[in-house]
Amino acid sequence: MISRLERLWRQVGTAISFAVFGLGGLAMTVFVFPLVNSIFRDRSRRAEIAQRMVHRAWRIFVKTMVALRVMDFEAVGADILRREAGTLVIANHPSLIDVVLIMSLMDRTQCVVKPGVWKNPFMRGVIRATNYIPNAGDSQKMVDDCVSALKAGNNLVIFPEGSRTVSGRAMRLQRGFAAIAIRACAPIRLVFVTCNPPTLRKGEKWYRSPPRRPVFLVRVCERVDTESFARSEIASRAARTLTDYIARRFEELNCHGRS
Repeated sequence: MISRLERLWRQVGTAISFAVFGLGGLAMTVFVFPLVNSIFRDRSRRAEIAQRMVHRAWRIFVKTMVALRVMDFEAVGADILRREAGTLVIANHPSLIDVVLIMSLMDRTQCVVKPGVWKNPFMRGVIRATNYIPNAGDSQKMVDDCVSALKAGNNLVIFPEGSRTVSGRAMRLQRGFAAIAIRACAPIRLVFVTCNPPTLRKGEKWYRSPPRRPVFLVRVCERVDTESFARSEIASRAARTLTDYIARRFEELNCHGRS
């Protein structure tokens, strides 16, 4: 009986959290960002302020979910992420809220967003204000925008699978992240996310709570120097080699997480 009530409460708490998330994004779009735009004329300065505001808002969101006992959250190596600059942060993607968890640990960063998120009325204003990069079908422009962001000293978060990780299946990395890192001569920081028991997976409804409270763990792992890959081979082959290396490292991290 207690277990059923606890699970029901997590469903209610999750609904409350997501409602606050959506309404918070809408409020920032309607009230906060227009004020920032009227005060600061420089576009890059506005984007920097917006990114810091989103970071704080997402920290509050994560703390709210923890306070409501919807989930537990632990981050190992968070201070490393806070010190990064001009770094491509790549991570596996087991759940819907991975980007929120990672970016709640970083004062300011950009990320690549899918068309569905770009069109979301609750998030559209946030994405534009923060200068996040749309993946809207023009892959070359997306790559160019990502390279420009990294060369300008901004951090960039990318999930190299392109979508949420499918449980029980080996990670299948797209090569775009490697091409971006090599062109920008930017280091890569590996981040590995686990959720036990799994929840908010690909194709899973948000209200299907697991039998017990999930524990999210974000582990900040190694930093990869991409210049050594770029020097040794032509660009296309270097991107393939780098992708294969990162895929092996993720598999090792996954095996370590299961042990």
